[in-house]
Amino acid sequence: QNCYAYVKKEECHIIVPTQMPNGASRAAAAVTGLPRENIHVDMTRVGGAFGRRLTADFVAEAAMISMHTGWPVKLQWTREDDVKNDFYRPAGLHELSAALDEDNKVVAWTQRLASASKYYRRPNMPDDKLWEAELYSDDFPRGIVDNFRVEYFHNAIGIPRGSWRAPGHNVNAFTIQSFLDELADETGQDPLQLRLDMLGELREMPYSNHGATSYNPGRVARVLEFVAERIDYKGERPHGHGVGLAAHFTFGGYAAHAIEVSVDEDGGLTIERIVAAIDCGYAVNPNAVEAQLQGGTIDGLSTALELEITVKDGQIQQSNFHDYPLMKIAAVPALFESHILPYDNNPTGVGEIGLPTAAPALTSAIFAATGVRIRELPIRGQLRELMSG
Repeated sequence: QNCYAYVKKEECHIIVPTQMPNGASRAAAAVTGLPRENIHVDMTRVGGAFGRRLTADFVAEAAMISMHTGWPVKLQWTREDDVKNDFYRPAGLHELSAALDEDNKVVAWTQRLASASKYYRRPNMPDDKLWEAELYSDDFPRGIVDNFRVEYFHNAIGIPRGSWRAPGHNVNAFTIQSFLDELADETGQDPLQLRLDMLGELREMPYSNHGATSYNPGRVARVLEFVAERIDYKGERPHGHGVGLAAHFTFGGYAAHAIEVSVDEDGGLTIERIVAAIDCGYAVNPNAVEAQLQGGTIDGLSTALELEITVKDGQIQQSNFHDYPLMKIAAVPALFESHILPYDNNPTGVGEIGLPTAAPALTSAIFAATGVRIRELPIRGQLRELMSG
C-alpha cells in the first residue's frame, strides 16, 4: 500500500490509490482531529485493489507520520508489510442439505454458513445485519427450489476481515456448485443436465441483493451450455482426464467455466484446457471484458490451488510470494478460450464476474478425473494425500 499525506495546522492533503475516498478522508480526520471538510483527497489510478483498498489503515498511518514530523510524507509498504497486515478474505464452514422428490427434482435446499463477517468491526453495525456481507439470500436456487433457507452463524475472531474480489459470490459459488455436483453423483444424474433442468428458460426473477434488481436463470443456462459445447463436455477422454463445469450470477453478470484437467497416479495435477464465457449485457469494450474474464479466472485458480494464510501465536506466517505462491503464467494452459456472449441488455460491471466459477469447475474436473472430491480450499497437497489414502 502507498499514500502521500501532508498534515498542516488547519488542513490535510492526501494523495492515494483508493476504492473509497470517503473512507480515506474519515481515516485522516480521525487521526488528525481536523474536520472532514478540511481533508482534501486526490485519487490516483487504483492499480490492483480487489477489495483491499476499500480500507484506509495505510492512509491513517501516513497522516500520523506527517502530523508528528510536520513534513509531507509518502508511505510505501513492503510486500511483507502487505501480506502480514491485510484485511483477510473469508474463512468459513458451509453445510448444505437438500431433498429430492421421486423424479430427482430438488424440492428443498438449506445452506448454513459459519464465518467471521467482514462487517463485524464496523461501528454501530447491528448483529442481525452481519450475515448480509457473507450470504446473498436471493442467489440460486432461491425462487427455483420451493423450500429454500439460508442460515448464518457469526464467529468473531481477532483477525481483520475484508473484501475479496466478488465478495460473497467468491465462496458461495464454490459451495453451491460443488454441492450440485454431489447431488448429481448421489442421484445418478449428469451434472450439466441437473443444472439445466433447475435453471430452465429465460425469465426475469426479482433480486434484492447487491448489484442487480433482477436475475435471469436462463442466462446462466446459456453461458453454461456454451462452455460445455466448446469443451466437448460429453466427448471421450484419456484415462486420468476429466472435465468440470460451473456457472454463477455475480453482481448483475453471468459467467461459466469449463475446465479439463489431467491427474497422474501420484496426484500430480495439470490444467489442460479452460473455456470461460461471460454475459455482461452490452460489452462496451470487448478487449477489457476479455481481459477481466481472463484475469478473474487466473485469480480464482490461484486461490483454489495454493493461496493460504495461516496464523501461529497470533502472527501471520506468510510474508511474500515464496510462501504465498500465485499461479504462474507457465501453469496457465495454452488452450484458454474466453468468450463474450452478447445479450440485448444494459452493460454490467465485469471486474468480479469471472472469478467465482473457476474454482468449482476445477474441483469438479478433478473429481471427474479421479473420483476424489475436494471440499476444502486451497487444494495444495490434498489431492496427493487423498489419492495415496
